[in-house]
Amino acid sequence: MDKTFSFARECSAEVEQVWPRDGHVTLRFALVGAEARQATVVLRVRGEDGGEVRLPADSTGQGYEVRIPLRLLAARRTADEWYWDLYLDVGAGGEPLRLGTHLDDITGKKKIFVYPAQHTAGFRAAPYYTIKDNLSIRCRREEGK
Repeated sequence: MDKTFSFARECSAEVEQVWPRDGHVTLRFALVGAEARQATVVLRVRGEDGGEVRLPADSTGQGYEVRIPLRLLAARRTADEWYWDLYLDVGAGGEPLRLGTHLDDITGKKKIFVYPAQHTAGFRAAPYYTIKDNLSIRCRREEGK
């Protein structure tokens, strides 16, 4: 069996807390099924090539934390609306793991959890769960800004 495939199937990046405030989104998450010396959160613009932001995550002793400055998500975006999908790169090679919440026995988070939007740099951004219970950030330009 391919080692990269095995790692992706047996491990997950589990979001434990989401705190949107003061122009940032702070995430606490755990790597389940593996250990890592480093953790980098990778934000990728959905449907576009080359739209990527990488932020190092800090170890909390029991997991990781990253603070995402939302102003970074507006850079070079000309669309009225765009989405960032969140991943975790642990430096093991292969594709990063999708950040989401799957081990809590709650399905359908998209309809359950609603996070407040943050307003910064002429746009609003709000984290949300996808239909697969993965975490993403929706950005939308604000009129007149």
